[in-house]
Amino acid sequence: MLPGITTYDRSRGFTLIEVLMTVVIIGILATVALRSVQSGIESSRIRATQEEMDGLAWAIAGNPDLYANGLRSDFGYIGDVGALPSSLDNLVTNPGGYSTWDGPYISRRFTQDSDGFKEDAWGNAYTFTGGITIASTGGGSTPMTKSVAAAATDLTTNSISGTVNDAGGNPPGDSSVAITVTVTYPDGAGGTTTSSTNPASGGAFSIPSIPVGIRSVEAVYRATNDTVTAYACVLPKLGAILGFRLPNAPFAVSSSSGGGSLEYVASSAQTTGANNDNVQFDITNTGSSSVATDWLSAVYSPTAYFQEIWWGGSAVFSESTPRAGSGDTCIFTSIQVLAASSSVTIQLITFKDDPTGGFPVDMRNTDFTITFSDGSVISFNSGS
Repeated sequence: MLPGITTYDRSRGFTLIEVLMTVVIIGILATVALRSVQSGIESSRIRATQEEMDGLAWAIAGNPDLYANGLRSDFGYIGDVGALPSSLDNLVTNPGGYSTWDGPYISRRFTQDSDGFKEDAWGNAYTFTGGITIASTGGGSTPMTKSVAAAATDLTTNSISGTVNDAGGNPPGDSSVAITVTVTYPDGAGGTTTSSTNPASGGAFSIPSIPVGIRSVEAVYRATNDTVTAYACVLPKLGAILGFRLPNAPFAVSSSSGGGSLEYVASSAQTTGANNDNVQFDITNTGSSSVATDWLSAVYSPTAYFQEIWWGGSAVFSESTPRAGSGDTCIFTSIQVLAASSSVTIQLITFKDDPTGGFPVDMRNTDFTITFSDGSVISFNSGS
């Protein structure tokens, strides 16, 4: 060995300090790694729970991003049943023989076990009591909620609005009372129901309290039995808007007919029948063009109800359950046209004291005011 040179003994082990430092470093790295793993697991659980809650919300009210033929096509449980589910079980099991239920409404990935779709990623049950909110405790550290909508009424109480015109674009005018717009929708209890309305004279209509979904809407003009059916996509809070065009143009006839030119023929009113329970009278068209009318309303006293209206010897109205009363609008089975300078006999048949039964009413010396759909109004006394 050379003088002044110190050799290192390679057989000597690590010192205690070196070992302790190594253990400390390994411990720190293990702690960091464990926390990272735990954080990753927690984040994974949060994401999985959020995705599952999204899926449950879509199952209840539909996925707003699913479209078909340019219209939203998915409205979930509410779209089929018409009400919010009372529990999450309703999303996979028919609540009670509902004919409109078309589930299950949740994705297969949430039904790997019988109750898995009702629990979050920590294995805790979701909180849902039939409202619009699904809640998770988030394992106790990260509570989460998912709202199906801003309010329940946004899903269950919407309006279908629109207009009804004829093929020529004419509004119905006074004939609006002869038009019925009807929507069919689920009743919230497993069946279906309908709501109906008459449009205004300008053709506008609105039917409230309709649940979201694709709804069948029908417009019928009863005087000619013109019928149009459309499907309304009822959206949350926005509802739906439709425009109906009847296949023919009956309103153009009425609007160009010289409305208001029907007049009572003096001294023509009389009662007929063994019990004087029928009233007949004549009207004439004093205008220069034909008048088309499809309903009349008779106002009179005493209280009595008639069953039929005859126009020129033919029945144009017949209702027995119930009969028509004073002030009721009586829709004709077909439009009646009276040429200029022509006259016709009208009969109100079988007056009784009850709308569904009763006994004949003597209609002598009764004052009548008759309003026709073209706007004409006549008055007379039925005579002694």
